[in-house]
Amino acid sequence: MSRALLDATALIAAADRDDADHQRGLEILRGIDYGELPDGVITNEALLETLNFVEERKGHDRAVDLLDRFVQGAHFELQYNPKKNFGLGRSLFRGYPGLNFGDSMQTAFMESENIEYIYSFDDDFDSIDGVTRLNSAVNPY
Repeated sequence: MSRALLDATALIAAADRDDADHQRGLEILRGIDYGELPDGVITNEALLETLNFVEERKGHDRAVDLLDRFVQGAHFELQYNPKKNFGLGRSLFRGYPGLNFGDSMQTAFMESENIEYIYSFDDDFDSIDGVTRLNSAVNPY
């Protein structure tokens, strides 16, 4: 089964019509939802960031609806980033200025799960060896 991580930037773009990357974000989520792209893995870090943003800007009901879509979607996988990844996440955070702690933890998760690809509009991932950022609805497999 092919998998790719979903960063909050892609999730937020899809949920926010005012976002400059809205159309590309929507195409990514639709591609995953329809099974045309790899299954989308959403870590607790990305889920928290996304739902907080949507709730603050679009309202509680919209955030709950988005959460339900991820839970019910056959091609979305919600994953808790385990404690064993904390040390690597911390090292990445220290070693990559500009990479925030949440993104560092997502990168640690990717390494622990052997996931190379991340759908993201955040170019901070571009500097990390072993991580390939995808910023459009392309299937890398």
